[in-house]
Amino acid sequence: MNKLLYKTIIENTEYKISKIKWSIFIGNIFHIKDKEDAEKHIKQIEKKYPDASHHCFAYRYEVQMNLDIFGTAVYTCKHNKVSDAGEPVSTAGKPIMNMIEKHGLHNILVVVTRYFGGTLLGVGGLIEAYGQAAKEVIEHATIIETEIMKTVKFSYAFNLMPIVKNLVHKYTAKIIHETCDTKMESEIRINSWYVEMFKKELFENSKGQITL
Repeated sequence: MNKLLYKTIIENTEYKISKIKWSIFIGNIFHIKDKEDAEKHIKQIEKKYPDASHHCFAYRYEVQMNLDIFGTAVYTCKHNKVSDAGEPVSTAGKPIMNMIEKHGLHNILVVVTRYFGGTLLGVGGLIEAYGQAAKEVIEHATIIETEIMKTVKFSYAFNLMPIVKNLVHKYTAKIIHETCDTKMESEIRINSWYVEMFKKELFENSKGQITL
């Protein structure tokens, strides 16, 4: 069975490009889950390079998949943010995001730190420099494909446990929480592509006795 996959990185990476008119640009890339994750890493970089002129960044997270008019999967992120951090508008955050999108990465934060070298680069020069720093750190990172997962919760009577266990195994889902009281309450993580098929089989195989 097909699975929905997206590209991201497996470990944080740092890369410094060659000086541009005496300005130093240092790129850092991180895998993130949410806004709090992104802000934590941004603060780490600000603390690591406290005397830098700028810490510009772009990040996006919460992968979504939609089908275009030809039935082809199109991946986007629900949350996107860029920051020029004091540089002229759209000369830093936007070119960083452009590189993230160009490489098809999701759940990613890229921070480019700049130490001003005393010579102005101009709008075009800044766009090129920040884009290059983002490109280099992305291409020096280890990129992987990982699953787009969703959470499904449901409850059922004890005698229906074999049905549930068989379907969890069939769809390679993972039980992340389970309680047992007067009935079973389960919460699973499952590939997004399988969600509707999984729910349909739960309903049909239990004759409607499993509550979603």
